[in-house]
Amino acid sequence: MGAATHLAAVPLAAPPGGVVSPVAVGVIGTALGALVVVNLLIAWGSRRKRRQVPVGQLRDELRGEIRNGAPNARGLIRVNPARYPGISVGEAEAVAAEEGFTRQTHGTKGMWLFLRRVSD
Repeated sequence: MGAATHLAAVPLAAPPGGVVSPVAVGVIGTALGALVVVNLLIAWGSRRKRRQVPVGQLRDELRGEIRNGAPNARGLIRVNPARYPGISVGEAEAVAAEEGFTRQTHGTKGMWLFLRRVSD
């Protein structure tokens, strides 16, 4: 019984009738909306900042990530293409080919997956 008394004392808990104050719902909704807006602004700012990096530097970073990336259990190196906004898929494949990798094109779920070529 002590726990029920404690929960009833919380002002944001639903009253026994199940009716929630519209003010509380509005405050919670406004707070969540503000968090979403702040998150979107941060993501937009970081993407905008990343676009200002020269394409040559992005290629070098991609080359380093392919060369030094840790492969998963299937031997694939996962690269997020959002980190390289100025590089097309064809350019990424060319960089991978220079490093001795090939790109998997099916079942990638939006990622670039690179697999080391087997030499005969």
